[in-house]
Amino acid sequence: MYCLSEEQITYILDDIRRNGVETEDLQLNLLDHVCCIIEQSLKENDDFEEFYKNAIKQFYRKELREIELETIDLLTFKHYYAMKKIMLAAGTVSAIGFIVGSFFKIMHWPGAGALLFMSILVFSLLFLPLMVILKIKEVSAMRDKVILVMGALVGILYCLSMFSLLQQWSYKHELWLCTLGITFFVFIPTFFLTGFRKPETRVNTIVSTILLIAVTSIQFTLTTLRAKEKAPQAGSAQTSVAEKTPLEKTISKMS
Repeated sequence: MYCLSEEQITYILDDIRRNGVETEDLQLNLLDHVCCIIEQSLKENDDFEEFYKNAIKQFYRKELREIELETIDLLTFKHYYAMKKIMLAAGTVSAIGFIVGSFFKIMHWPGAGALLFMSILVFSLLFLPLMVILKIKEVSAMRDKVILVMGALVGILYCLSMFSLLQQWSYKHELWLCTLGITFFVFIPTFFLTGFRKPETRVNTIVSTILLIAVTSIQFTLTTLRAKEKAPQAGSAQTSVAEKTPLEKTISKMS
């Protein structure tokens, strides 16, 4: 069994640090594993440095820093798989809720509002945030991360607009126009400029941008810019009490 000297151990530790491993616990654990391999397999007449270079390659594919990055990912996303399962479950529940709730609403059955309300909450508060958290891990460019966050925010705005329509809020019309404006003038240009700069994603970006513009334009076309005034009914002999002016109400009381 080969016995490593203090100089050789220091050489291994310094090389681990030079190759990008900065976490002290990870350095010591990696040093311990490498030393065990060398002491068990290295012979007295073998070249130590050459054997070490071949032994350290067992711990990475391209560079040793991969171990540092993987360790950070495991510590940061230690609940990654649980979050992924929750995301998939939330997406499935919200999709089923949207389909069933829409069918109930078409048929004028009770419970349509509750189903749609539940679906909107699950989709906007669970599915979209978890999707952004998990997808940010997979991209490295800051531009891609910005697009993901902006897309999630636009999705939440759409859900909030739908919720305001269901609840008949007084500012539902303004919220819907704001959502369409942010989508058309902020999200779509940012998405296009980000993807168009990359040759490998240029074609897909153009196609996706055309689809986004078409869908948003159709939604804008179907949206009234201001509430329509009620037309007076033809042949009506008297005006309803709610529509009478104060002067007309006074005259009617006196007559």
